Amino acid sequence: MFEQLSAVNARPAVYSTITTPELWSDPHISQRMLAAHLDPYLDLSSYRAAYVEQAVSWMIDRFDVGKGRRIADFGCGPGLYTTRLARTGASVTGLDLSTRSLDHARAVASAERLPIRYLCQNYLTHQEATRYDLIIMIMRDYCALPPDGRRAVLRTVHRHLRAGGSFVFDVDSATAFKDVREQASYAPSLMDGFWSQHPYFGFHNTYRYEHERVSLDKFEIFEADRQRVFLNWVRYFSPDELTAELNDAGFTGIEILGDLTGSPYDGEASQFTAHATSSG
Repeated sequence: MFEQLSAVNARPAVYSTITTPELWSDPHISQRMLAAHLDPYLDLSSYRAAYVEQAVSWMIDRFDVGKGRRIADFGCGPGLYTTRLARTGASVTGLDLSTRSLDHARAVASAERLPIRYLCQNYLTHQEATRYDLIIMIMRDYCALPPDGRRAVLRTVHRHLRAGGSFVFDVDSATAFKDVREQASYAPSLMDGFWSQHPYFGFHNTYRYEHERVSLDKFEIFEADRQRVFLNWVRYFSPDELTAELNDAGFTGIEILGDLTGSPYDGEASQFTAHATSSG
């Protein structure tokens, strides 16, 4: 038992394993994730509904969203942004790995007769001929990617923007890393049954990686017939670090904002937003 508990609490090497796709493919977990997406009062899988409305309003005004404009949402989930953007008459595409979320998004689009195109694809490897005026990636997805994943998504975004097109996304800030505390906890049915519909025991460890400014939330789930591990990596950025990654990928005209409503940058805030322009 001591050896097993030691293994459960062992610190993984930074970015040693990536388990993100499993969150979206597991039937039970994806159902719980969708429920969190659709709760208008939670800042968990998606932002609260009031903030989503403010963010979309800013995007529409800032990027002249409407007829004749092509918009893509990388990691669109159940269509909270694509639906609202498509109501302007813009041509909208959503990409996501969760079939459950996409089924919900398609049902909403059908009910409103919105011609939104939804693709069950990985935005790290997506390829098509369409070029977009605006690509968005919301809820700090960029921070969950390892370095090679961030380079991959920036290549994909740059390749699919028209010359002068815009990429808008948000990240966790270096300030937020100061509040990360290493911890360990255990509970039967950890997180109120989030990880399985069957009985299980869950262990949750949080780790800090100082040099990389990365945190990890590791969830180890023990059921009667299987053991699973889910790793949630988060990279925390300064504006200079994020700007350097965007410059390396060929983006120009980088603008650092406070959030997705276009507010001014606040160095003490836990998040910030970047707007980058494709050089073509």
